[in-house]
Amino acid sequence: MGWGISPKATNKEKLKAEMADYLNGLNSTGEISYEVYCEAFDFSMKLLDQMYELGKFEK
Repeated sequence: MGWGISPKATNKEKLKAEMADYLNGLNSTGEISYEVYCEAFDFSMKLLDQMYELGKFEK
């Protein structure tokens, strides 16, 4: 779990924070450029939202 997310956050928000931390780490270490970081961040957050919504129907 990311250091900036509340333990009381929803599972969806915790997952999104973990992904954001991972992408930020890649950008901070120079593994990906800022442009790639921005594109990956926007794409992955939308994708995680879609996956969460789909998961509601697959119980």
